[in-house]
Amino acid sequence: MEERRNEILEVTCQVVIERGFAGTRISDVAKRLDVSSSLIHYHFDSKEQLLAEAFAHFAEIDLAEMEGDVATAATALGQLDMVIQNMVPEGSDDLEWMLWIDGWGEALRNPMMKKISQQLDEQTSDMLERVLEAGVQTGEFVCPSPKATAIRLTALVDGLAVQFAAHEGMMDRSQLIDHVRTVAAAEVGLTLADFSAGAITGTGASMGAPSPATESALRQLIARYADAVIRNDVDAWIATWADDGRWTMKPGTTIEGRDAIRSTWETAMRAMEWVVHTPGVCVFEVDEAEGTATGRVTIDERYSRTKGGPGGILATYTDEYRRVNGHWVFATRTLHVIHAF
Repeated sequence: MEERRNEILEVTCQVVIERGFAGTRISDVAKRLDVSSSLIHYHFDSKEQLLAEAFAHFAEIDLAEMEGDVATAATALGQLDMVIQNMVPEGSDDLEWMLWIDGWGEALRNPMMKKISQQLDEQTSDMLERVLEAGVQTGEFVCPSPKATAIRLTALVDGLAVQFAAHEGMMDRSQLIDHVRTVAAAEVGLTLADFSAGAITGTGASMGAPSPATESALRQLIARYADAVIRNDVDAWIATWADDGRWTMKPGTTIEGRDAIRSTWETAMRAMEWVVHTPGVCVFEVDEAEGTATGRVTIDERYSRTKGGPGGILATYTDEYRRVNGHWVFATRTLHVIHAF
């Protein structure tokens, strides 16, 4: 029973691609299947139901394939680009897109088609929203409202795709993709140049320049560290470290693990009346796919000891960072003193 029903739906899609929804009759489908029209009516109450369910059958297969393609991308940016590539028509004669466009028109006349069409469009937007939310979680994207961005991007693709499919010579597919990428990049705090092959696939050099979102997140990490030092807030300071973090303050002396790092810092701070820790130049390299990064941070630290008076250092930290549950933390910090006074 179910096998016959699916066969009818698949053949209906073939007929619709050739004739359009408005031009498709139940007798056309029956003829293609070499069965009687009464068999079609046995499975479907009306032509409207047949067309609506055929469209849903086709679209759900299309969406499942897109979900599978998106899952293969190594980064959120790669997943975003995979959605764009899948949503954009292959050409002006893309049969799948012809079915989508014709389906929207049929939805104006067929209440069942209208309901199904809306559900399918919402599924596409929801999938894009999940990709955007994942990018925000990993720090690759800055996107205040993934839901609103998903709606805007799907509307943009739909509008451009209709122009591309229906009108000759307005743009080619690569131009269409670049239009969508440009807007998508602006929506998530990137630029069109960020849609490079390496960034999208996560291949090539493992380390590279951070996305604006990741750079901002790493700078916030360093600022939180400095602020906690100035306020002598041990809880805020230790929260910037990974559980297995390593802190090297001088050659041959490395403190390992958050508990040991916390204890060492508390002991050092008890000897201080105040400390002002000021980060300066920061340079990062990031592997977005792996969620790891390295950095060099110049610091100017001034302090007053409880016994011994004022002092300070000019130094650099060589850092390793790790993304944990969407947040960057220090994996290692190694201090290199340039000048002490």
